[in-house]
Amino acid sequence: MVIPYNPDVYIYAGRLSMKKYHEYLPWEADYARHPWGGYERDLCHDLPQDLPPVIYFDDYHVWGRWAPADFMPCVLKILAQDYQRDPVEKSVYIRRDRLDPAALKDAGPISSSQNRN
Repeated sequence: MVIPYNPDVYIYAGRLSMKKYHEYLPWEADYARHPWGGYERDLCHDLPQDLPPVIYFDDYHVWGRWAPADFMPCVLKILAQDYQRDPVEKSVYIRRDRLDPAALKDAGPISSSQNRN
């Protein structure tokens, strides 16, 4: 999964996006609060149901205006609870159950200040 938006990651990895979520931008979070036409699209609901093994999280302000904490704080909580930030590729988060337990022993929790590059 790549969020909020960076389609190049899918191209370089030769992979398809997570079902329904090739991006997640502020207006999509607003849609999640007010869906219409029977089409539910709420990352805060769907992500905990099916955690991907890897999340590429680019912590930037969309259009210089909306920080991820403003429109998808649930994702930041999930990253802190269920993922470990890669020490080299700072935008890559690996689900903790996919890591060697020895690697987790010395790793602290992810804080929002660690998300900034």
